[in-house]
Amino acid sequence: MERSLTELSEDYFKAAEDINCLIAKYRKQLNEAYMANNYLKTYEIKRKLTIFYDQKRDILATAYALKNYYEKDRRMVLA
Repeated sequence: MERSLTELSEDYFKAAEDINCLIAKYRKQLNEAYMANNYLKTYEIKRKLTIFYDQKRDILATAYALKNYYEKDRRMVLA
């Protein structure tokens, strides 16, 4: 099955939304752990959040690169 770059970019944007849901979930857990003075749990959650934010940034960069792949060529031709 062949897919266009735009369709692939949409999949990446959906994956970024899924990661947003995970981030929201863990931010809530972080607040609860912090209020309970559970610093080990706070540290674990902060590590997970850092990973999720890194993944989200990479996924969005890939999604925008796929979405705008042909735009770069058009700008060069028009210039």
